[in-house]
Amino acid sequence: MIIFGMNPVREAIRAHPDRIRWIAISSADKGRLARLADEGRDAGVDVRLMPPDRLAKVAEGGVHNGVVAELADADYADFDDIIRSEGAPERVFVLDGVQDPQNLGAVLRVADVFGFGLVVVPRHESAGLSAAVVKASAGASEWVPVAQVTNLARAIEQMQEAGYWVYGADAEGDALGSFDLTGKVVIVLGNEGRGVRRNVIEHCDRRIAIPMRGKIESLNVSTAAAVIAWEVERQSGKR
Repeated sequence: MIIFGMNPVREAIRAHPDRIRWIAISSADKGRLARLADEGRDAGVDVRLMPPDRLAKVAEGGVHNGVVAELADADYADFDDIIRSEGAPERVFVLDGVQDPQNLGAVLRVADVFGFGLVVVPRHESAGLSAAVVKASAGASEWVPVAQVTNLARAIEQMQEAGYWVYGADAEGDALGSFDLTGKVVIVLGNEGRGVRRNVIEHCDRRIAIPMRGKIESLNVSTAAAVIAWEVERQSGKR
């Protein structure tokens, strides 16, 4: 996997230097990336210079900010192992049909900020881990595990059996602030077009809605994730 940009590469060095095959710094750099290069070398990573035109080709036109790295392909987390472990995360996001890698990356960033220790996505009809996701996550993808599952409804049942309360985002649900979101919680979010599919929302314990005061009818999924995650965090401070 090729990743690019200062934050994604720096977080890869911090989190998983053993996965980095090499880091390429633009030969036109005037010292701005010297610290990043030193961090890579200190971690035992092969750091090399690369002409700007070659760097642009490797990044396939992405905004690379003068640095590109090749990583071993990311491993998806084992859903069953995480959910059943003693250290299972208290907070989990489930994304149903979120196909835009920018949105998945942004949700991973929200997850990292607010302590959501797992993001679950379906194996089909969903964005997966990619260079675009890593870039959009600003490196959060290195810290937040992503698990792929074949059947979201079954995965929700497994989490309920493990002691989680599952809340599905639904415009027809009850107001977000009316729920007790402490303890082990799962937040299920859909894409902007269709929302959470009916066969998935029906498996949730409760349906929650973000109060909307304006004229628009929906929020971007990552924005909705941030609003709900903030409420979860706010309530946790009351315990």
